[in-house]
Amino acid sequence: MKKLLIIALFCIYSINCIAQKRPPVLPAVGYGDNYIYSISPPGSNIGLDMTIDKYTQWVQYNNNVANQPLTNYVLLGGAKKIKLYMVALVKDMNDYRYNIIANDSTLLVTNAIPKHAFRYVANGRSQIDLGEFNIDDKKLTVEIYKLSERSKVSTVTIYNKEIKPAEIIQTTLKRYFIKSRGEGVEMQDYKNDFKFQINDGKNNNVTGVIVVTKPTDLTFIYHVYLKNLATGKTVHVSNDWIYGYFVGSAYIDIDASYFSTPGKYQVIIIPGKSSGDWAFLTKYFPEKTRRINFTVLESGRVYQEKIVVRAGVLILLAILLIPGLLFYFIKKRNRRKLLAAQQQKDMAQVQLSAVRSQLNPHFMFNALSGIQNLMNKNEVDQANRYLAKFARITRSILNNKELTSLADEKNLLDDYLQMEQLRFGFLYKIEIDEHISPENVEIPAMLLQPFAENAVKHGVADMGKNGYIYIKMMANGKDLILTITDNGKGFDPAKQNDGLGIALVKKRVTLLNTVYQSSPVWLDITSAPSNTVITFTLTQWL
Repeated sequence: MKKLLIIALFCIYSINCIAQKRPPVLPAVGYGDNYIYSISPPGSNIGLDMTIDKYTQWVQYNNNVANQPLTNYVLLGGAKKIKLYMVALVKDMNDYRYNIIANDSTLLVTNAIPKHAFRYVANGRSQIDLGEFNIDDKKLTVEIYKLSERSKVSTVTIYNKEIKPAEIIQTTLKRYFIKSRGEGVEMQDYKNDFKFQINDGKNNNVTGVIVVTKPTDLTFIYHVYLKNLATGKTVHVSNDWIYGYFVGSAYIDIDASYFSTPGKYQVIIIPGKSSGDWAFLTKYFPEKTRRINFTVLESGRVYQEKIVVRAGVLILLAILLIPGLLFYFIKKRNRRKLLAAQQQKDMAQVQLSAVRSQLNPHFMFNALSGIQNLMNKNEVDQANRYLAKFARITRSILNNKELTSLADEKNLLDDYLQMEQLRFGFLYKIEIDEHISPENVEIPAMLLQPFAENAVKHGVADMGKNGYIYIKMMANGKDLILTITDNGKGFDPAKQNDGLGIALVKKRVTLLNTVYQSSPVWLDITSAPSNTVITFTLTQWL
C-alpha cells in the first residue's frame, strides 16, 4: 500500500513539472509527453499539426488573416526546431502535395508527396510526418494542396524571428470643417501627450485620431487599444489597418465616439491577438509596446454661446424682415441645383450608353475571330457549339439594358466562358454567396464580361487545363463584392495597355459614379504571376 502511495505521489509531481515547462499558449491537444498544436487555417479541410522543442519560450498558433480563410500565422519565441505533421486519410496521401519555403526565398521541399503515416488519429485519419525543420531565427512557409483542388492552397507561415515594435510615423487628427462642409486630415504630427478639444469653438470638430505606422508583413497582428485612464477601462480594440491614403504606410482611424468624454486617454499598440490576455502580451512583448497619450479638453463653451446668440439674432431678423425674400432665393437656388444635377445625370447616362455601344462591338469582334479560328482549323462541331453560345450572348446584348439581374449576369458569363472553353480547354468556376438572391439583385449589365474576356485572352488561353478562372459574387454588409481571379502570367496594372476593354470599363465606372452618387462603384486591379485579381465593390447595392 505504501509503495502504491509513493508511486502515485511521484506521478503527480512529474505531471506538474512537465506542465510547468509548457510554453504559454492557448489550449492544445496532447499526446503523451508531446504537445501537438493544430495550426491549420480556419477555412482549410487539410489538417496541419506542429510540435516544438524545449527552447521555445512562447507560442501563438492561431493568428488568422481577415478575408483569407486559407491562411494562418504561427508566432514563436526562442524555438530552435519544430516538427510538422499533416493529418489526412492514408488512402488519399498520393493526392496531396506540399512545399516548404524558408525566409520567402529558400525552397526546402518542393511539390513533395506526404509518405510517412505513423499515428492513427480518428475517423480513418492519421498523422503524416513531414519532417523536422530548423526554425532558429527563421520564417517558414508551408503550402499544402490537393491535386483535385489546386486553387485551394492552405498556407501556414511560422514566424520565429524578432517581432519589432510598431514604427509610428505620425499621430494626427481628423476634423470635420463645418464651414466648408467637408472632412479632412491634419498633416501635423502631434507626437505624444497632446491636447485638443472635440469642438474648438471655431466650427472645426475633431472626428477621429489617426495613428500612422510603417507597414510590415505582420501588420495585421498589431492591435490598437484605446484606454480611458480615468476609468482604467479599454474602450476600443482594433486591428483594422487601412492602406493607401498615406503613401507607403498603414493607419488606424479611432473614431471620436470612443473618446467623446473629456479626460486623459492612452493609445497602446501591441503585437499579438486581441484576446484580452494583457498578462501574456505585456510579459512577452514588454519592449514591443508603443504608447501615445492625449487629453480631450472641455469644448469651447464661450465660443459656442456666442454662436448661439448670433444665430438667434439672425433668425429673429430673418423672421421679422425678410421671410418672403429668403424663401424666394432658396427656392430659386434649389431649382437651379436640381436642374444642373439632372442635366449632369442625363449627360452621364448618354455617355454610359455610348461606352456600352463601344464595348459590345469590341466583344463581338473578338467572338467572331474565335469562330473564324475554329473554322480555319476545320473544327466544325466546335465552331457550331461556339456559334450557338455566341447567338445566345448576342440576344442578351441586344436587350441593351443598363441594369441586369445577378442571375442573368452569371448566365452570360457561363455562356461566354463555356464558349471560350471549347477553344482553350481551361477550367472555371462561378460562385454566388448563399446570402444573396441573384434574381432580386441588379448590377450594371456586362460589368464583369470584359475582365472575364481579358482573363481568357491574356491569362489562361495558352495554359490548357492548367488555366483556372474563379468568379465570386458575395455580400459584405450592404456592399456587393464581385471578383475575377485567374492564374495566368499577370500584367502590370500601372502600364497603359493596348486593348480597349479595360480603358472602356474604367471610363464606364467613372460615369456610373456620376449617375449613382449615393452608391458608388469601386474598381481594384492587382496582378502578379499566377494571381491576377479584379475586384468590383458596389457600395450600398444590397
